[in-house]
Amino acid sequence: MVKVGGEVDAFCTKCQLTLAHTVHAMVSERPVKVECNTCHAVHRYKGPIGAAKAAAKAAHGRPASARANGTARERPAAVSFEELLGGRNVAAAQPYSPKKTFAMDEVVDHPMFGRGFVSGVRDGKVEITFRSDVKILVHGRG
Repeated sequence: MVKVGGEVDAFCTKCQLTLAHTVHAMVSERPVKVECNTCHAVHRYKGPIGAAKAAAKAAHGRPASARANGTARERPAAVSFEELLGGRNVAAAQPYSPKKTFAMDEVVDHPMFGRGFVSGVRDGKVEITFRSDVKILVHGRG
């Protein structure tokens, strides 16, 4: 159940991405004003991009492309951040520091972006997946 002060996925008009937002105002159990947790822009609630397509699909039974050629395309199921994080050792979360070196699937606590996990390691940089975004940060610099 969504409530004021709670978190909801919405399309950010500034970032042009579907990201986590904090609800500022609601009307009849529907958020109407939200704040992007990434860029802190406050704007009207716009559901995730796929939500409008899903509503249209439910109304017609099949997507328009499936009606046109008689076939339906299977899309992979969306996986929540909690499910992605659930398979990792959260108790051993390391605080982020550019001086530390991180390995794949390691859980990291960042002071600004929150908890995330290492989803890629590159030359002197590490890709960390957070709830709101994927960030490329430096590591092993000290």
